[in-house]
Amino acid sequence: MNGSAVAPDEKGARLQGEELSRAIRAAVLVKGGHAQRTQAVDLLLQPGQPAVRFEAPRLRSEMRGTGCMLSSAIAASLALGVSLEESVRRAKRYVFDALAGSG
Repeated sequence: MNGSAVAPDEKGARLQGEELSRAIRAAVLVKGGHAQRTQAVDLLLQPGQPAVRFEAPRLRSEMRGTGCMLSSAIAASLALGVSLEESVRRAKRYVFDALAGSG
């Protein structure tokens, strides 16, 4: 599996994420922010658990570093004892709000 592979659709992204999650035996967040759709869909995949889908409207922005912003926000919530799923949900909202305010 190529770590830089881009899946053509959500099903492909889910399959790639599941394969990686199984291989490394850890949670994987597959980002869908660069896919050419009206919605930015991210998938949280954890071994032995169903995929969790996070969806938000796609925003056009020139802001850079949103992946770093997202991972930092997830880490901050985890450090506060928030569950992984809720940490991702909060982080996605945080990044969405930052992008919405950057225009």
